[in-house]
Amino acid sequence: MKEYKVWLAKLITVVVVVLVVVPLVSGAASAVKSVMGPKVAVIELAGIIEDSSEVLKALYEEVRDKDTKAVVLRVDSPGGAVAPSEDLFYAVKKLKEEKPIVVSMGSLAASGGLYSSLAASKIYCQPGTQTGSIGVILQVPNFTTIADKVGVQMVTIKSGALKDAGNQFRPMTEDERRFLEDIAHRVHENFIQAVSAGRGIPLEKVKSFADGRVLLGSEAKELGLVDEFGDIYDAARAALALAKVELKPDEVPNLVYASKKKSFIERALDARSLVPALLGTNSYPTIQFLAGY
Repeated sequence: MKEYKVWLAKLITVVVVVLVVVPLVSGAASAVKSVMGPKVAVIELAGIIEDSSEVLKALYEEVRDKDTKAVVLRVDSPGGAVAPSEDLFYAVKKLKEEKPIVVSMGSLAASGGLYSSLAASKIYCQPGTQTGSIGVILQVPNFTTIADKVGVQMVTIKSGALKDAGNQFRPMTEDERRFLEDIAHRVHENFIQAVSAGRGIPLEKVKSFADGRVLLGSEAKELGLVDEFGDIYDAARAALALAKVELKPDEVPNLVYASKKKSFIERALDARSLVPALLGTNSYPTIQFLAGY
């Protein structure tokens, strides 16, 4: 009789599991599945733009991934070096023809951060986002006074008059100043052209606010630099719509973050990058797209 009761208890347990627990678990799984919509890859462009290789790699991989329906480029950057910003601009311009790439601006997407965004299928920001700063900055420190005090001399041997333009151990000549200013003006003009072409804004209108000023998102929308206000999920929904992928009423975009790029501080603390940064590879100063404060 005791064995019969044990067997009956086991049978009741099995029946409860089959009739109650399994349907509940299955229903929960179905609910989760129904909430998670199509994959949208999120690629982060954060911090000072010094190198574009990681973000470029992620862009190409996600655009070519058949499971990725659309891409959101999340930009939170004050800008950085010219060439990497241009790299990203042209890559986005090319790759958006294969798959929609929508930019979601964070708290700061200025100068090179804006340049990298200009060719996107669509740009989202918040009214308080800081963007704009369409300008070029070139700063040349001069250590002449310090070198004189500590008794250091830099002996330069060069093959051309402008080979060491920006030499930090002597005053800059007027020819060198004109040479570097000319480069800065030409890079600035390219930036203005990119804003006009990427956003469809008349050139003269761009020039009216392309003086390096930082703009709030609310101003940027009025000027046509961005399309809509919204968060990263709004950007993802817009990207899916451009990809002609419909979301069900209970679905949200399935945001999948690509590998994260090292921050500027992380790379600066890396001894392998710190030493070249201190020593420099040549005497030329770096022309940068940076938000000015």
